[in-house]
Amino acid sequence: MKTLGYILAILFSIFLIWQIYGAVTNKKYENLDTKFLGKLGKARFKIYNQYTKASVNMSGKNMTNAYGKFSVLANYIFGGNTNSTKISMTSPVLYNINNSPTFSFIMPSNFDRENLPIPKNTEIFFKTEYNQCVATIKFGGFANDEKCQKIYDELKELLVLNNISFNENYIIAIYNSPYQLLNRKNEIWIEVNKDQVQKKLDI
Repeated sequence: MKTLGYILAILFSIFLIWQIYGAVTNKKYENLDTKFLGKLGKARFKIYNQYTKASVNMSGKNMTNAYGKFSVLANYIFGGNTNSTKISMTSPVLYNINNSPTFSFIMPSNFDRENLPIPKNTEIFFKTEYNQCVATIKFGGFANDEKCQKIYDELKELLVLNNISFNENYIIAIYNSPYQLLNRKNEIWIEVNKDQVQKKLDI
């Protein structure tokens, strides 16, 4: 029994170190240039000043439709481009849930559409967002379609109650790698009318 206890203690220690390492590594990823506007209930309002994303189309509006797409984008940033350029990983990755759903990696701020290397895989395309105003709700654990839909509905209801115009589409933002089990961070984003938000928050 003592031997089993030692083995379990060792395995738990390895697991804990692995999770701490994952959390520390994730903090090293570049995050978006963000302006925080304020809060209404559980919703936070932010402006993302500018970012360029590398995207691939998904076959449907479920997160599972992105299966295999991570490796396509990962291959691109690991050198699968015409210059064999390695591009740093950033956070978060994005699932854009709309009529033309996409899965995206955000490119580091030192890259834009003019200086990004050309991908070898023709599935990949680029788009730059400017002054994107979003309402968000943060949640932990692993994201799935059912949980994301519930939080999206909650956020949408809050916007309706506060007379803030919004885009019916939404974005699922995942901040952690799949192997990080503890202290996970995810967000639902809905694009909103910046002027209405600022007036509501008396900015």
